[in-house]
Amino acid sequence: MHREPIPEELHRFILTSVRSVPVVEAVLLFRAAKGAPLDVRGLAQRLYLPEKQAGEIVAELHEAGVLAREAQLPDCYRYEPSSPELGAMLEMLAHFYASNLVDVTKLIHSSTARRAMQFADAFKLRKDS
Repeated sequence: MHREPIPEELHRFILTSVRSVPVVEAVLLFRAAKGAPLDVRGLAQRLYLPEKQAGEIVAELHEAGVLAREAQLPDCYRYEPSSPELGAMLEMLAHFYASNLVDVTKLIHSSTARRAMQFADAFKLRKDS
């Protein structure tokens, strides 16, 4: 089966903006709700995560302009990208995540590993100084 390669702009977006697979899964769940509000507790259950971790993901997505807080419902958010460009990038991410799951998750994990290595290297330099 031939898979189309991840476009360079999506590749760059994943490396710079996506810190984990649960973040992508949360975006996909909110996107699939088609604007209906989801609460943090329900998201945690659907992602098999502790509620605290799901809350951190939701806060991160809200801060990034992916989610809007639902005014009448506490701890509820809905999918509402803050710009057409962000919305288009998230649509592209959803498409490639569905069709190239392994490639996208490897890219997410490689960026996490790279950041961890950079952090460790920075600590090593300070320790040796």
